Amino acid sequence: MNLNLRISEIVIGEGVDVPRSMRRVLQAAVETELTRLLAEKGLPHNLEKGAGIPGMQVDLELKGKTSPDHLGKMVAQSIYAELTK
Repeated sequence: MNLNLRISEIVIGEGVDVPRSMRRVLQAAVETELTRLLAEKGLPHNLEKGAGIPGMQVDLELKGKTSPDHLGKMVAQSIYAELTK
């Protein structure tokens, strides 16, 4: 099965600083974790026939300093959780 997923933008709120040099790390972490989740858990049933989602907001509770890799994983997990609703 082929899946095309396009995330045009991830907006991170105030108080979370991701240095420009680490943004690719964040992007790679989101891609890797989302790929893992889709491979292990599958595509949510409500999206099996295709769908467009114009926007999505996920809320993360960050405590202390978070690495871009960990933040990317959290973002991907939150995106997947929203897709399954």
